[in-house]
Order: sequence, then C-alpha cells, then structure tokens
Amino acid sequence: MRDYLVIESQAQADPAIRRDAEARLLESGAWTKVAERRWFSVFVEAAKPPAYRHLPGVAGGLIGEIFDSQAAREGLGRPLDLMGFGAEPDALASSLVDRGFGRYVAIFNDDRGPARVLRDPLGAMNALGWRRGALRFIGSRLPDMRALWPIDLALDPDAVAQILRQKNLASLTCPLVGVHAYPPGVLADASGRGPALWSPAAFVRRASSKADPADLRQVVDGVVAAWAQGRAGILCEMSGGLDSAIVATSLAKVAAPVCYGLNHAYPEKEGDERGFAQDLADQVGVPLVVVEREQLELTPDKLVAGAGGMRLNYAGGDPDHDLDLAERLAAPDIDMLFTGSGGDGVLYQPAHPSLVRDVLKGVAGSPLAALDVLARRQSTTVWSILRRGLAPQDLTVGGGVQRFLSDAVAARPAALHPWLAQAKAVGPAKQLQILMIVNGLGAFGDTRHHQVADVVDPLMSQPVVEYCLAVPAGVLAIGTLNRPFARRAFADRLPSSILARGSKGDVTRFFLQNLAASLDALRPFLLEGRLAQMGLLDLKRVDEALSADQMIWSNFASQVFILLSMEAWTRHWPLQASNAQSA
Repeated sequence: MRDYLVIESQAQADPAIRRDAEARLLESGAWTKVAERRWFSVFVEAAKPPAYRHLPGVAGGLIGEIFDSQAAREGLGRPLDLMGFGAEPDALASSLVDRGFGRYVAIFNDDRGPARVLRDPLGAMNALGWRRGALRFIGSRLPDMRALWPIDLALDPDAVAQILRQKNLASLTCPLVGVHAYPPGVLADASGRGPALWSPAAFVRRASSKADPADLRQVVDGVVAAWAQGRAGILCEMSGGLDSAIVATSLAKVAAPVCYGLNHAYPEKEGDERGFAQDLADQVGVPLVVVEREQLELTPDKLVAGAGGMRLNYAGGDPDHDLDLAERLAAPDIDMLFTGSGGDGVLYQPAHPSLVRDVLKGVAGSPLAALDVLARRQSTTVWSILRRGLAPQDLTVGGGVQRFLSDAVAARPAALHPWLAQAKAVGPAKQLQILMIVNGLGAFGDTRHHQVADVVDPLMSQPVVEYCLAVPAGVLAIGTLNRPFARRAFADRLPSSILARGSKGDVTRFFLQNLAASLDALRPFLLEGRLAQMGLLDLKRVDEALSADQMIWSNFASQVFILLSMEAWTRHWPLQASNAQSA
C-alpha cells in the first residue's frame, strides 16, 4: 500500500545493470516508473501509488504526502508549497522538517556521493535500505522480486534480541541482515547515519505555561483537514473513548466525507462501549456500525498470516480485529481510516507521580489543590505522592520481555531509542510523555489493514505532537479527569457522556481469557519456535508462564503477546530469506 522503490547506481557503474533491474520491475506490471534523476530512478506500486514530485533543482524527489504545518496550526489543511525552498539539500531537508508534516520520504542527491534519505519525523512511511551487487535500493518494503533482494538476507538475532528487550525499537530497527531502516527525522546517508533534524526533547525545552486549549483544537482540526482532503470515503474509529471522539468531532468540523463510525464491542461489560460510541455518532451525524466481538481463537496460522510486513505487527495479537478492518477498508467506497491512536501519550493520560515536580512549580494552579487532585487519581495520600514524585526517576526505559530472555541475552547492554536517550536531559514527566510517544510509533506497524488502505492517526501528526510537547505536562495532565487540557479544548463538541467519563473501556479480561484458552496451540509455537532455536529465550520461564492460571492472575500476558508477534515475524522471514539466496 503506497509502496515505492528507488534504484540507485553510481557514476562509475555499468548503466546496463540498473536498466536490467528496472526492466524486471516494469515487466512485472506491479510497478510504474515515475521519475529518473541523475543517478537514481523512482518506482511506485501500480495499484495504489504514493504521490511523487521532483524536489527543486537536481536535489532529488519527494515520495508521499507533505502538508503545511503553519496552515495546520491555523486550523487549515493544505499541501506544502515548495516554492522558494531552494535546491541545496541540507537547507531543503531542514525546511521540509520545520515547515511540513505528513507521510513522506525525500531523496537528495547533490553529486557529492550516494543519495541521502529523509524520512518524515514521526516515521509514518517506511524507509528501508539495502544493496544487491552494484545497485543500492531504498524502499518501503522488499519488492516481490527476490532477484532484487540482498543476497545475504537472513534474520539478525542481535536485532531481534534488542527489540525483545525494548519493544519500541521495532519502529526503528529492521531485524534482517542486509536491510537497515532509515531513522525518522534524520538526513541519513547510505548507512542510515546523519544529522538529526527533529527530536521531541527540543520541543519540551520550548515549553510555555501560557497554553490555550483553543490552540490545540485548532491544530487538531488543521491536521485532520489536511489528511482528509481529496478523500472519497472515510471510516472513523469510534471506540467510545476520548481520543477517537476528538478525531471524529474534528472530521465533522472540517466536513470530511465520513461514511460511518466503527465500534468493536467486546462480550464483557467493561469492554462494551457501544453506548458512548452511539452518542458520538449521533453528535457528529454519521451512522455507527457495531461489530460484536466473538471469542478469539489464537492460532499459529493466524499469527503468521498477519506477520508479512517489514515491521512487527503488534496488532497481530488480535488477528480477528486486524482482519475485520482489512476487509472493511477493501470496500470500494472507503479509502482511509482515522483512529485516535497515540492520544494517551500526546494528550497525556496518566496521573503519574512524576507530575509532582510540575505541581510544585505552580504550572497546574494551586500546588495544594493540584497535589490533592493527583493523589486522588492515584488513590493514595498527598505525602505518598510527594515522596514518589520527588524521588530520583529515569522514565526513558520502555517495556520488553526481559523476564523471558536467556541469561546470556539478558546480560547484553540494552539499546535505547535515540529520542529516549535525548530525553534524559528533560524532566521525568516529559520523559514519560516522550516514552509514550515512542511507544505509539508502533501504531505505524505493518498490519494487514495498513496494507489495504491509508490509516491515519492524526493525534500523532507532527504539529499536534510538537504543540503538546511544548505544553507543560502538569497543564496537560492534572485535573479531576484525565487529559483535562484536551477536554477543555473540545468541551463544546463532545457528547456529555464522553466528556464526563473518567475511565476508558477495559478489554484485559477478554484477551487474558482467550489467550489462556489458546495455550495448547501456542505453547509449541513458542517453546519449539525460531526464538527458541536462536537461543534467545529462557524456556523454563516461558513454559511456566504458559499456563491458564499464570495468564489470568499474573501480569505476563502483555509480554507473551510481544513474544507471539516476534515469533510470527521470524517464522515468515526465514522462508523469504532462503528464497532470496537462491534467486
């Protein structure tokens, strides 16, 4: 979906080699050549191609969608006009990052060496690099043509282990030998290294306590208007929670062509939010479709079937939901899905003790009143929240499956996402927000429904993220209900039932029970699988965790789902890799 492939050769290389690769692509009928620059050619998939335009001068090309950030901050959606940006690659790349947002990859070639790559700062578009002989490739995925794959393609056990240690590295790392991912917001050379042009921590340092909720509403409207322009039919997630409700009301505000809202209702009372979703649908004037969730049977075949992308499919832990969305998005009248993903982090959902430091600075109003509110939301005392909040904290380390790794793997130094390494220079409350944003990048993973149609998470759009990073955490988070700043911003649009709702739906019991019921099939999948063969797991601990009692009464389930996602992914790629070597 919106796939692209760039083929580059150097000046001294035999041009016939590149021409042969291009001919193979064109003969397949799956690709269209849209550009030929000095040393590289650009191909896009024929079925649902991404947009393409030349960059000024000989600088290169831009693949995908890029919108005007200042227009979004004014509540408007329009493409970014590149007039006057100039042709010097470094300055042009900085201008794209500073003045634009979207889902794009820019390719720059100024005759000083191999082309450089700029992936949009939130990494919404895949950007991978590899070589085959004299040719260099840059693409959103490996094409269905193994003769163009790296000859040494194989699983990279070290990279697999790093992702298992820190699951959020899946958005940054491709665990295949011979393939590397270009990091978002970096003007990267052929090795994937280069100057970082964007970092969340930079916006934290610009924080101002004079934030106006109306500005948040305006920028959300602007990014929604940008993403929705030119669309024929939009499907809108309506989970019943605050974040998807905010997105739905912005879609209504900009008169986007929403066909219907979609709610998945779970069997347990705490997971059935259709009443809130119906209130929202009535408010914005669109029909609501409710999917009655049945019991989920997790099987190896289902998991592997959803693991064919270049990045891990963490949504593959609910393959029925993933498949339902894919089937709906395949309808001829639907070309985009809007979700509320990422809102927990960007809008700051948790009442975390680290917020105490903001409280004591007075950024959330009266310190005594704010401490009382924070303690009540934590169901603890003011003295307890003070003690915990003022203790030394480092909130830059994300989650993984450390408990289930072999001793040798667990003893290795853990990698850290570069944004989190930079976040060590900011306060702990903002560290937590950046951690949640980094974790949210997994929403851009290669799910089955992402492969069918465009999926947009507008709350994870660059102007919204930048705005919220610059608002003090205490202003965003401290209130009787969670996300009080966002609630004030959209209070006049939201249904009263959602505005006054202090909690969100809980599907934990549904997944725990269904995971426990599927263990007979999943036990050999993990204990005799690729991860075990690579020596990455402590099989005794994994075996002990794979029992119904452990699933229901322990907190291991989320880690088991990470293992299942990685196991499914590794089972897909060894077959593909062996085919590449024989091509």
